[in-house]
Amino acid sequence: MGDWALVVSTPSRSEAELIRGRLEEHDIRSVIMDLRSSAYPTFGEVGVYVEREDVLRALYLVRQAEGP
Repeated sequence: MGDWALVVSTPSRSEAELIRGRLEEHDIRSVIMDLRSSAYPTFGEVGVYVEREDVLRALYLVRQAEGP
């Protein structure tokens, strides 16, 4: 397993899953790390991580999906 880097941080697990799906459509391996509190799920963030070699492509895809 390679060296992983955070690409997106969001409070929404479903948004993180959508981003992960988009990345995997473009053959970018990604993992989701849910750092929200289990007692208070509104506190904390969900991170989408990719291998360092894919960071620039991943950021491009994420920003492209966000639109202008």
